Amino acid sequence: MRYKTLLGWLAFGVLCGAGAQDLLPVTRVVLYRSGVGYIERLGRISGDATLTMSMRESQMNDLLKSLILVDFDGGQILPAQYTPRDPLERTLSAFAVQLSDNPSMSTLLTRLRGAPVEIQTDKETLQGTVLSIETREEAASEVVVKRAYVNLMTNPAMRSVPLDTITNLRVRDERLQQEIQNALAAIGTRLDNTRKTVELRFAGQGTRRVLVGYLTEMPLWKMTYRLALSADEPPLLQGWAIVENTTDEDWRNVRLELVSGRPVSFIQNLYEPIYPKRPTVRTQTDQALLPDTAEMAMDLAPDELAKREAMAEALDARLARERAPGFGGAPPMAAPRAMRESVIEMAQGQERGALFDYRIQQPVTILRQQSALVPVVNRTVEAQAVSLYNPANHPRHPFFGVKLTNTTDLTLMEGPVTVYLDGAYGGDAQLETLEPKGERILTYALDLGIEVVQERANFTSQMISVKITNGVLQQRLERRMENLYRLTSRDDKPRTVLVEQPYQDGWELVEPAKFERTPTFYRFPVEVQPRKTATLRVVQKRTDQESFALLEGNEDTIRVLAQNQQLSEPIRQALSSILNRRRAIRNLEGQIRQQEARIKSITDDQARIRENMRALDRNSDLYRQYVQKLAQQEREIEQARAEIERLQEQRARAQRELSEYIAGLNL
Repeated sequence: MRYKTLLGWLAFGVLCGAGAQDLLPVTRVVLYRSGVGYIERLGRISGDATLTMSMRESQMNDLLKSLILVDFDGGQILPAQYTPRDPLERTLSAFAVQLSDNPSMSTLLTRLRGAPVEIQTDKETLQGTVLSIETREEAASEVVVKRAYVNLMTNPAMRSVPLDTITNLRVRDERLQQEIQNALAAIGTRLDNTRKTVELRFAGQGTRRVLVGYLTEMPLWKMTYRLALSADEPPLLQGWAIVENTTDEDWRNVRLELVSGRPVSFIQNLYEPIYPKRPTVRTQTDQALLPDTAEMAMDLAPDELAKREAMAEALDARLARERAPGFGGAPPMAAPRAMRESVIEMAQGQERGALFDYRIQQPVTILRQQSALVPVVNRTVEAQAVSLYNPANHPRHPFFGVKLTNTTDLTLMEGPVTVYLDGAYGGDAQLETLEPKGERILTYALDLGIEVVQERANFTSQMISVKITNGVLQQRLERRMENLYRLTSRDDKPRTVLVEQPYQDGWELVEPAKFERTPTFYRFPVEVQPRKTATLRVVQKRTDQESFALLEGNEDTIRVLAQNQQLSEPIRQALSSILNRRRAIRNLEGQIRQQEARIKSITDDQARIRENMRALDRNSDLYRQYVQKLAQQEREIEQARAEIERLQEQRARAQRELSEYIAGLNL
């Protein structure tokens, strides 16, 4: 049927036009490490031109956010147009005939009631106005079936035509026919959900150069390195960038730039039309309501730096005489010189604010949906063989390592490093981002030739000074912590082992004198001779100050201090005097407690006697004895209370004298 063929016609028409991919090829690609890439197209156009770009739907938000258009030779940029993403149901609802629900012939004719149509069957062609659609029951081979008919008002009579006999249908109203075609065109644009068209329009005269640039989602570019070490040649570092072209077109002879750092990048939904939900306001004829009106609304310290520089010089002198483990004569084909001469370094480094830019100097070709290894670094560097021991990494053995100094002018991005020793695989390491002149230690294999035993840390404490002022004894203690490492060689080659020990804030390093600092570790170099054992003694100290109130403090602590021969004689005598005075006060307090206990005992006995007297005759001899007993006990209680009062006065006087004595001490 004719209305079914409109979809194919539309699909053909959408893809026609001048393609930007052909007239404006990709000439520059800049890849960032934030998941985006900048694509730049450059070409020539003539006169007024409209270029069509075919984009993935997922690219549209980035394109709308970042698109730049430049006409270099006096032309004018006109508004760019693109395929919208309005919901199909919303788009189709604007047409006179609703096609969003995939209507059948019967439903479509029902919606065309009152419209002039032309119907063609196998036998005749009829013109008329759609009156109605009905279903009739008819007998067919002893069964009853339902058959749909369209009723047409023709001139001069009404005709009923079975729907299953219609071979062609045409709407004679040109306006209505155009509405149906437009609705089908809207449906056709949704057939390819992954491709959208963007029309770039330029106005001007003559041949002109134009540029189109935009951001698009791209995978992270990555770095991977090869470090070739040989005893006879300088160390060679090769860096290869892994670049992936996940776009839908080839990059042929493009200028490629790789930018480090992570600029802020986000996705905002700019492509899909957004219809905010609006409130419904009743008119005054329904209800007297009006809409509401809103109201207005490390660096190191100088001494540590000097020690570190001295240690570095000593290490350089020592390591320059050494050979890395396993370094020997390399086969010519695997020598660093041969590797360097066979690879052309393609990148030139350039600072870009907080970022670093690798600009590939030669044009690069990467086909669509393909990846490439691009050589960006091919330089000799400083690399010295070391072994690094950290018990957190392995409790018994250090790791073979290389102290790498970035002598290039490039910032080396993080990435894996494959180490080759004399043409053979040595191990893998991981490089963190390394700026020019920076240093990193890369560990790549376990050094089984060295065994390390770390003894338990030994803690000691020594008093430095003691003074008494304002009733407070203040003592300064020097605490020392000693760690001992024993490194035993099982190999026939000497080693320089860097022992790492955690840095602890507040502790001062006493020995050894040679060390270097990282943010969290000390590093101590230890020379281990073949088949020998070397020791490393690490001593740290800290000074603590403790305060002790002599008036309320613990007597045992005062007694220990008084017996400490390291203290001066006046301080020990003062502490002994304080102990004696506090002992006298303690004796007085004991006597007071004895008298209080005596009073309690007498009082309890009096309660017993009074309880017994309630059952006796007042004229009996026992009753009179109890009365005498009570009188005697009252006299004893009065004596005890008088003694307590006297003892309390003595205690108060002794405490006052102790306080005055302690307050007057200044030793």
